[in-house]
Amino acid sequence: MAMASKTRFCFISLALLAGLVWSAVHQLPDNRLHLVFCDVGQGDAILAIHGSSQILIDGGPGNQVLTCLEEHLPFWDRRIEMVMLTHPEADHLTGLIEVAKRYEVGQFVVNALANDTAVFREWRQAVLAEGTSVYSPQVGDGLRLGPIELKVLWAQSDPELANLFVNHPGGVSAALPSDEILGAATIKDDFNETSIVTLLSFGSFDAFLSGDIGFDTEGQLVLEGLPTVEVIKVAHHGSKYSSSEAFLQAVSPEVAVISVGKNSFGHPTEEVLQKLRNLEIKILRTDQDGSIEIVSDGKSWYTAGQ
Repeated sequence: MAMASKTRFCFISLALLAGLVWSAVHQLPDNRLHLVFCDVGQGDAILAIHGSSQILIDGGPGNQVLTCLEEHLPFWDRRIEMVMLTHPEADHLTGLIEVAKRYEVGQFVVNALANDTAVFREWRQAVLAEGTSVYSPQVGDGLRLGPIELKVLWAQSDPELANLFVNHPGGVSAALPSDEILGAATIKDDFNETSIVTLLSFGSFDAFLSGDIGFDTEGQLVLEGLPTVEVIKVAHHGSKYSSSEAFLQAVSPEVAVISVGKNSFGHPTEEVLQKLRNLEIKILRTDQDGSIEIVSDGKSWYTAGQ
Protein backbone atom coordinates (compact mmCIF):
# COMPACT_ATOMS: atom_id res chain seq x y z
CA MET A 1 0.00 0.00 0.00
CA ALA A 2 1.39 3.39 -0.98
CA MET A 3 2.24 5.88 1.77
CA ALA A 4 -0.53 8.25 0.68
CA SER A 5 -3.09 5.44 0.77
CA LYS A 6 -1.90 4.33 4.20
CA THR A 7 -2.18 7.90 5.48
CA ARG A 8 -5.67 8.25 4.03
CA PHE A 9 -6.70 4.89 5.56
CA CYS A 10 -5.36 5.88 8.99
CA PHE A 11 -7.11 9.27 8.79
CA ILE A 12 -10.44 7.68 7.90
CA SER A 13 -10.06 5.08 10.66
CA LEU A 14 -9.27 7.74 13.25
CA ALA A 15 -12.22 9.82 12.09
CA LEU A 16 -14.54 6.85 12.41
CA LEU A 17 -13.15 6.03 15.85
CA ALA A 18 -13.59 9.63 16.97
CA GLY A 19 -17.16 9.55 15.71
CA LEU A 20 -17.91 6.39 17.68
CA VAL A 21 -16.35 7.84 20.83
CA TRP A 22 -18.32 11.08 20.43
CA SER A 23 -21.52 9.10 19.90
CA ALA A 24 -20.89 6.96 22.97
CA VAL A 25 -20.13 9.99 25.15
CA HIS A 26 -23.18 11.81 23.79
CA GLN A 27 -25.38 8.83 24.75
CA LEU A 28 -24.00 8.42 28.26
CA PRO A 29 -26.91 8.58 30.76
CA ASP A 30 -27.27 11.54 33.11
CA ASN A 31 -29.24 11.91 36.33
CA ARG A 32 -32.21 13.72 34.80
CA LEU A 33 -35.59 12.57 33.57
CA HIS A 34 -35.97 12.57 29.80
CA LEU A 35 -39.63 12.27 28.85
CA VAL A 36 -39.95 11.76 25.10
CA PHE A 37 -43.21 11.87 23.20
CA CYS A 38 -42.16 9.94 20.12
CA ASP A 39 -43.26 11.01 16.65
CA VAL A 40 -44.96 7.80 15.53
CA GLY A 41 -47.71 9.22 13.34
CA GLN A 42 -51.36 8.85 14.33
CA GLY A 43 -50.80 7.06 17.62
CA ASP A 44 -48.99 7.17 20.96
CA ALA A 45 -45.54 6.16 22.17
CA ILE A 46 -43.99 7.75 25.27
CA LEU A 47 -40.47 7.00 26.48
CA ALA A 48 -39.33 7.89 30.01
CA ILE A 49 -35.58 7.63 30.64
CA HIS A 50 -33.56 8.02 33.81
CA GLY A 51 -29.96 6.92 33.83
CA SER A 52 -29.74 3.55 32.12
CA SER A 53 -33.39 2.63 32.84
CA GLN A 54 -36.39 3.19 30.59
CA ILE A 55 -40.17 2.94 30.60
CA LEU A 56 -41.98 2.73 27.26
CA ILE A 57 -45.70 3.51 27.26
CA ASP A 58 -47.43 2.37 24.05
CA GLY A 59 -45.78 1.77 20.69
CA GLY A 60 -47.71 3.61 18.00
CA PRO A 61 -49.36 2.30 14.81
CA GLY A 62 -46.20 1.06 13.07
CA ASN A 63 -42.51 0.61 13.70
CA GLN A 64 -41.53 4.29 13.94
CA VAL A 65 -41.12 3.70 17.68
CA LEU A 66 -37.94 1.74 16.89
CA THR A 67 -36.40 4.89 15.40
CA CYS A 68 -37.31 6.81 18.54
CA LEU A 69 -35.67 4.16 20.71
CA GLU A 70 -32.54 4.16 18.56
CA GLU A 71 -32.28 7.94 18.82
CA HIS A 72 -32.72 8.15 22.59
CA LEU A 73 -31.21 4.93 23.94
CA PRO A 74 -27.48 4.15 23.90
CA PHE A 75 -26.70 1.75 21.05
CA TRP A 76 -25.40 -0.82 23.54
CA ASP A 77 -28.58 -0.82 25.65
CA ARG A 78 -31.00 -3.52 24.46
CA ARG A 79 -33.08 -3.74 27.63
CA ILE A 80 -36.23 -1.77 28.48
CA GLU A 81 -37.15 -2.12 32.13
CA MET A 82 -40.90 -1.60 31.73
CA VAL A 83 -43.27 -1.62 28.75
CA MET A 84 -46.87 -0.50 29.31
CA LEU A 85 -49.77 -0.89 26.89
CA THR A 86 -52.51 1.55 27.90
CA HIS A 87 -55.20 -0.24 25.88
CA PRO A 88 -55.23 -2.87 23.11
CA GLU A 89 -55.86 -0.82 19.97
CA ALA A 90 -53.60 -0.78 16.94
CA ASP A 91 -52.49 2.88 17.15
CA HIS A 92 -51.01 2.19 20.60
CA LEU A 93 -50.14 -1.46 20.19
CA THR A 94 -48.60 -2.29 16.81
CA GLY A 95 -45.08 -0.99 17.40
CA LEU A 96 -44.77 -2.95 20.64
CA ILE A 97 -44.69 -6.22 18.68
CA GLU A 98 -41.23 -5.50 17.28
CA VAL A 99 -40.14 -3.97 20.59
CA ALA A 100 -40.95 -7.28 22.31
CA LYS A 101 -39.00 -9.16 19.67
CA ARG A 102 -35.93 -6.90 19.55
CA TYR A 103 -35.49 -5.81 23.16
CA GLU A 104 -35.24 -7.60 26.47
CA VAL A 105 -38.18 -6.35 28.53
CA GLY A 106 -38.09 -6.45 32.32
CA GLN A 107 -41.84 -6.07 32.92
CA PHE A 108 -44.97 -5.81 30.80
CA VAL A 109 -47.87 -3.79 32.25
CA VAL A 110 -51.25 -4.24 30.53
CA ASN A 111 -54.91 -4.39 31.34
CA ALA A 112 -56.47 -7.84 31.22
CA LEU A 113 -58.52 -7.13 28.11
CA ALA A 114 -58.36 -8.70 24.68
CA ASN A 115 -59.11 -7.14 21.32
CA ASP A 116 -60.12 -9.76 18.79
CA THR A 117 -57.79 -8.56 16.05
CA ALA A 118 -54.81 -10.05 14.24
CA VAL A 119 -52.46 -7.38 15.61
CA PHE A 120 -53.50 -8.12 19.19
CA ARG A 121 -52.99 -11.83 18.69
CA GLU A 122 -49.52 -11.19 17.23
CA TRP A 123 -48.64 -8.92 20.15
CA ARG A 124 -49.85 -11.50 22.66
CA GLN A 125 -47.72 -14.18 21.05
CA ALA A 126 -44.65 -11.92 21.02
CA VAL A 127 -45.04 -11.15 24.74
CA LEU A 128 -45.53 -14.81 25.65
CA ALA A 129 -42.45 -15.73 23.62
CA GLU A 130 -40.45 -13.15 25.58
CA GLY A 131 -41.24 -15.07 28.78
CA THR A 132 -41.44 -11.88 30.86
CA SER A 133 -44.02 -11.52 33.65
CA VAL A 134 -47.11 -9.47 32.89
CA TYR A 135 -48.86 -7.26 35.43
CA SER A 136 -52.42 -5.94 35.30
CA PRO A 137 -52.58 -2.75 37.40
CA GLN A 138 -55.37 -1.47 39.61
CA VAL A 139 -56.28 2.11 40.52
CA GLY A 140 -53.98 3.38 43.24
CA ASP A 141 -51.01 1.21 42.30
CA GLY A 142 -47.62 2.90 42.32
CA LEU A 143 -45.25 1.52 39.71
CA ARG A 144 -41.72 2.68 40.48
CA LEU A 145 -38.51 2.60 38.48
CA GLY A 146 -35.79 4.28 40.51
CA PRO A 147 -36.90 7.87 41.15
CA ILE A 148 -39.66 7.68 38.51
CA GLU A 149 -43.11 6.81 39.83
CA LEU A 150 -46.18 5.99 37.77
CA LYS A 151 -49.30 6.30 39.91
CA VAL A 152 -52.25 4.52 38.33
CA LEU A 153 -55.24 6.89 38.32
CA TRP A 154 -57.51 4.84 36.05
CA ALA A 155 -57.43 1.25 34.89
CA GLN A 156 -60.24 -0.98 33.73
CA SER A 157 -60.24 -4.70 33.29
CA ASP A 158 -62.64 -7.48 34.15
CA PRO A 159 -63.90 -6.89 37.75
CA GLU A 160 -63.64 -10.61 38.55
CA LEU A 161 -59.89 -10.40 37.95
CA ALA A 162 -59.31 -7.47 40.30
CA ASN A 163 -58.23 -9.56 43.28
CA LEU A 164 -55.98 -11.88 41.28
CA PHE A 165 -53.13 -9.42 40.88
CA VAL A 166 -50.91 -8.08 43.65
CA ASN A 167 -48.20 -5.48 44.20
CA HIS A 168 -45.05 -6.82 45.81
CA PRO A 169 -42.63 -4.61 47.81
CA GLY A 170 -39.81 -5.40 45.41
CA GLY A 171 -41.71 -4.24 42.36
CA VAL A 172 -44.63 -5.29 40.20
CA SER A 173 -45.31 -8.85 39.16
CA ALA A 174 -48.20 -11.02 38.12
CA ALA A 175 -50.09 -13.42 40.36
CA LEU A 176 -51.23 -15.34 37.30
CA PRO A 177 -49.23 -16.74 34.38
CA SER A 178 -48.81 -14.27 31.53
CA ASP A 179 -50.99 -16.26 29.15
CA GLU A 180 -53.91 -15.94 31.56
CA ILE A 181 -53.51 -12.16 31.91
CA LEU A 182 -53.07 -11.19 28.27
CA GLY A 183 -56.63 -11.23 27.00
CA ALA A 184 -58.21 -12.67 30.14
CA ALA A 185 -61.42 -10.77 29.39
CA THR A 186 -63.11 -9.08 26.47
CA ILE A 187 -65.41 -6.10 26.27
CA LYS A 188 -67.89 -4.79 23.74
CA ASP A 189 -67.61 -1.14 24.74
CA ASP A 190 -65.07 1.48 23.67
CA PHE A 191 -61.52 0.39 24.52
CA ASN A 192 -60.52 4.05 24.83
CA GLU A 193 -62.25 4.37 28.20
CA THR A 194 -60.29 1.37 29.52
CA SER A 195 -56.98 3.18 29.03
CA ILE A 196 -54.47 2.92 31.85
CA VAL A 197 -54.11 6.54 32.99
CA THR A 198 -51.02 7.42 35.00
CA LEU A 199 -49.43 10.33 36.79
CA LEU A 200 -45.69 10.27 36.12
CA SER A 201 -43.74 11.94 38.92
CA PHE A 202 -40.05 12.75 39.17
CA GLY A 203 -39.31 14.92 42.17
CA SER A 204 -41.64 17.89 41.93
CA PHE A 205 -42.19 17.40 38.18
CA ASP A 206 -45.48 15.75 37.17
CA ALA A 207 -46.90 14.67 33.83
CA PHE A 208 -50.44 13.40 33.23
CA LEU A 209 -50.49 10.54 30.72
CA SER A 210 -54.08 10.10 29.62
CA GLY A 211 -54.23 7.34 27.02
CA ASP A 212 -57.39 7.78 24.96
CA ILE A 213 -59.94 8.53 27.68
CA GLY A 214 -62.97 10.68 26.94
CA PHE A 215 -65.36 12.98 28.79
CA ASP A 216 -66.89 10.25 30.97
CA THR A 217 -63.61 9.10 32.48
CA GLU A 218 -62.29 12.64 32.72
CA GLY A 219 -65.39 13.64 34.65
CA GLN A 220 -65.01 10.79 37.11
CA LEU A 221 -61.33 11.63 37.65
CA VAL A 222 -62.21 15.28 38.30
CA LEU A 223 -64.77 14.22 40.92
CA GLU A 224 -62.16 12.04 42.62
CA GLY A 225 -59.66 14.91 42.66
CA LEU A 226 -56.70 15.53 40.40
CA PRO A 227 -53.29 17.08 41.04
CA THR A 228 -52.00 19.97 38.98
CA VAL A 229 -49.21 19.03 36.60
CA GLU A 230 -46.55 20.62 34.46
CA VAL A 231 -47.24 18.57 31.31
CA ILE A 232 -50.24 16.69 29.95
CA LYS A 233 -50.42 14.22 27.10
CA VAL A 234 -53.69 15.30 25.47
CA ALA A 235 -56.13 12.40 25.39
CA HIS A 236 -57.07 10.64 22.15
CA HIS A 237 -54.87 12.75 19.86
CA GLY A 238 -57.01 15.85 20.39
CA SER A 239 -60.41 14.29 19.78
CA LYS A 240 -63.41 16.55 20.38
CA TYR A 241 -64.74 13.92 22.79
CA SER A 242 -61.84 14.46 25.21
CA SER A 243 -60.16 17.35 27.04
CA SER A 244 -63.15 18.98 28.70
CA GLU A 245 -62.63 22.46 30.09
CA ALA A 246 -63.29 21.24 33.65
CA PHE A 247 -60.66 18.55 33.28
CA LEU A 248 -58.05 20.90 31.83
CA GLN A 249 -58.70 23.42 34.59
CA ALA A 250 -58.30 20.69 37.21
CA VAL A 251 -54.87 19.54 36.03
CA SER A 252 -53.83 23.05 34.94
CA PRO A 253 -50.81 22.08 32.80
CA GLU A 254 -48.26 24.51 31.43
CA VAL A 255 -47.65 22.40 28.32
CA ALA A 256 -50.01 20.13 26.39
CA VAL A 257 -48.46 17.54 24.08
CA ILE A 258 -50.62 16.18 21.27
CA SER A 259 -49.40 12.93 19.75
CA VAL A 260 -50.90 12.94 16.28
CA GLY A 261 -50.16 12.26 12.63
CA LYS A 262 -51.89 12.50 9.30
CA ASN A 263 -55.45 11.24 9.85
CA SER A 264 -59.02 11.35 8.58
CA PHE A 265 -60.57 12.09 12.02
CA GLY A 266 -59.75 15.78 12.12
CA HIS A 267 -57.35 15.33 15.05
CA PRO A 268 -56.51 17.54 16.76
CA THR A 269 -59.87 19.26 16.58
CA GLU A 270 -60.23 23.01 16.65
CA GLU A 271 -62.48 22.65 19.73
CA VAL A 272 -59.62 21.18 21.75
CA LEU A 273 -57.00 23.57 20.40
CA GLN A 274 -59.20 26.55 21.30
CA LYS A 275 -59.74 25.27 24.85
CA LEU A 276 -55.99 25.00 25.30
CA ARG A 277 -55.42 28.49 23.90
CA ASN A 278 -58.15 29.96 26.13
CA LEU A 279 -56.39 28.51 29.18
CA GLU A 280 -53.01 29.77 27.91
CA ILE A 281 -51.56 26.26 27.77
CA LYS A 282 -48.61 25.90 25.42
CA ILE A 283 -49.37 23.42 22.62
CA LEU A 284 -46.77 21.03 21.18
CA ARG A 285 -47.66 18.58 18.41
CA THR A 286 -45.67 15.64 17.11
CA ASP A 287 -47.00 16.17 13.58
CA GLN A 288 -45.50 19.66 13.58
CA ASP A 289 -42.63 19.47 16.09
CA GLY A 290 -41.50 15.86 15.64
CA SER A 291 -40.55 13.95 18.77
CA ILE A 292 -40.90 16.17 21.84
CA GLU A 293 -38.48 15.81 24.75
CA ILE A 294 -39.10 17.19 28.23
CA VAL A 295 -36.06 17.23 30.55
CA SER A 296 -36.23 17.61 34.35
CA ASP A 297 -33.83 17.40 37.27
CA GLY A 298 -36.77 16.88 39.63
CA LYS A 299 -37.05 20.59 40.42
CA SER A 300 -36.93 22.57 37.19
CA TRP A 301 -37.75 21.37 33.71
CA TYR A 302 -37.55 22.47 30.10
CA THR A 303 -38.48 21.34 26.60
CA ALA A 304 -35.36 20.30 24.71
CA GLY A 305 -34.83 22.27 21.52
CA GLN A 306 -37.52 24.83 22.35
